[in-house]
Amino acid sequence: MKASPLLKKIVSVTGDLPTIPHTAQLVMQKLSDPEVSPKELEKIILQDPALTARILKLANSPFYGRPRTIKTVSEATVVIGLNTLKSIVVASAVREMIKPFGLTEKLLWEHSVSVGFIVRYLAEKLRFRRTEEAFLAGLLHDIGKVVLQLKAPSKMYIVIQELYTGAETDSIGVENLVFGFAHVHVGQLLARKWQFAQEIEEAIGYHHWPGRAKISPELAHLVHLGNSFAHKLEIGPIKTPDLDLAEQVSARFFQLDQELIEEFLNDCSSKIQNEMGDILS
Repeated sequence: MKASPLLKKIVSVTGDLPTIPHTAQLVMQKLSDPEVSPKELEKIILQDPALTARILKLANSPFYGRPRTIKTVSEATVVIGLNTLKSIVVASAVREMIKPFGLTEKLLWEHSVSVGFIVRYLAEKLRFRRTEEAFLAGLLHDIGKVVLQLKAPSKMYIVIQELYTGAETDSIGVENLVFGFAHVHVGQLLARKWQFAQEIEEAIGYHHWPGRAKISPELAHLVHLGNSFAHKLEIGPIKTPDLDLAEQVSARFFQLDQELIEEFLNDCSSKIQNEMGDILS
């Protein structure tokens, strides 16, 4: 994104965008080294007790389905793998950003994590091999909303009220009226600042218009579809139980029929209820 009037508008509202927490940043830097050892990662992670506790909690949760209890960070790294560890670290970093944790923040967090879960599930079902990248793209798709809630809560209150009461379901339209820009623009900027892959930045920016994606159309469509599933399941501030998923552009992109959509939707609903308590807390 160029230094444009749009960028100036965003900065005038948000100021400096949040930085990724120091420990998470160090872990992600280490994870870019293919030779990194579990002990090296453990040494860094143990500096942050909250992150340590969350990694162990999530590694032992039904979400990751491990057959035995994981007791140390280094063991967690070996058992769950580096890509999954990265997902947990990023999820923890995002959760730490969401303070205070009132109703609005709770809705945003539940929606973000649920979309991450759904996109990961869809990636597995639709044979998109980069499942943890899919999880991250889903988790971060609305990170711009998190930033706006953090930096401009009174204005976001107006947006959320419009969406939560059902008076309006087009978040992009409401945000443009209130801010002069939308959460997708803020999300792209943050993804770039946090040095995520271009595919993830693109999916964040185009998850409302996946047909515009050039780098990884599949990932953008997965996030769009996961977001639609979450709206259909009424997870988050936007609740559209009557949404026709079969008519969504991403359902057509993946050639999903009504029967398969219903199967996926029921699976996701069941798994979110039964397996995600540790992640949502």
